[in-house]
Amino acid sequence: MIAIFFYYVFYASAVFIYGAGIDRAVSLVDKRRHLALKASKMIICTSSTSALSYLFVNGLLVPADLGELYPFAVVLIFSAISVFTEAIIRITAKVNAAEFGVTLLFIFIALSESASLSGCVFISCVCVLSFFLCIPLLYAISRRIELEERRHEHEKTMIVLASVAVIAIILLCWNVSWLNKGVFRW
Repeated sequence: MIAIFFYYVFYASAVFIYGAGIDRAVSLVDKRRHLALKASKMIICTSSTSALSYLFVNGLLVPADLGELYPFAVVLIFSAISVFTEAIIRITAKVNAAEFGVTLLFIFIALSESASLSGCVFISCVCVLSFFLCIPLLYAISRRIELEERRHEHEKTMIVLASVAVIAIILLCWNVSWLNKGVFRW
């Protein structure tokens, strides 16, 4: 489990490598209010939806040879859970913590790359952790750009996204096949 944790948090970061939620992470850099509340809602939604979806897909859809319908079932399960948790958060904290696209992408990553129920829930939670760990890094990049000189918001967003691309390339460059010893035979 520790290898899976480090794999999905750092090397195969859901944000940097899969690209899930890059635009949302960049937009959350400027709107950091209630970030802990959004993180807790996302953890609750991803873990519960991943577990229920895994059980539903492997218990009902796969035995009935309807496995190709799993995205539809996942969206239905996620919608019900998301609306319920959003209603609870709005009633108790009076804050909008709606997050649909990114959370759903994390659930699909977990469902497609796990072999067990515990692995599915763990991968989905680690993807959420990876998402919220990249926000301070993107905030640091954004602050560095602001300190350098005043730029338009559009230019700043483009530079932050270019920085994300550089980070993704750095994360992937250690596994380059042309660095193998067999390639440099003279």
